[in-house]
Amino acid sequence: MRKLFLAAGATIAFASAAFAIPAINPAIRPAASELNAAQIEQVQFRFGGHRHCWYARGWNGPGWYWCGYSHKRNSGWGGPEGWNNWRHR
Repeated sequence: MRKLFLAAGATIAFASAAFAIPAINPAIRPAASELNAAQIEQVQFRFGGHRHCWYARGWNGPGWYWCGYSHKRNSGWGGPEGWNNWRHR
């Protein structure tokens, strides 16, 4: 009997959560439909007008680079772990 009540409660919670999800604004729907998760970069910090991302294998070793610049030699290097007191996960 307890399992039945737990299953019913979970079903009700799931159904009510589905209705709580906001609809996508029609103005941004075309952009949202073209979004490709493979093209999204994780931006961790901003500094000096540039987005910085952690790369374990960049051209200057592990460290902070401008996002997308990890293999563009002599460009985008920020610093090693600890630069600006930043830590990567």
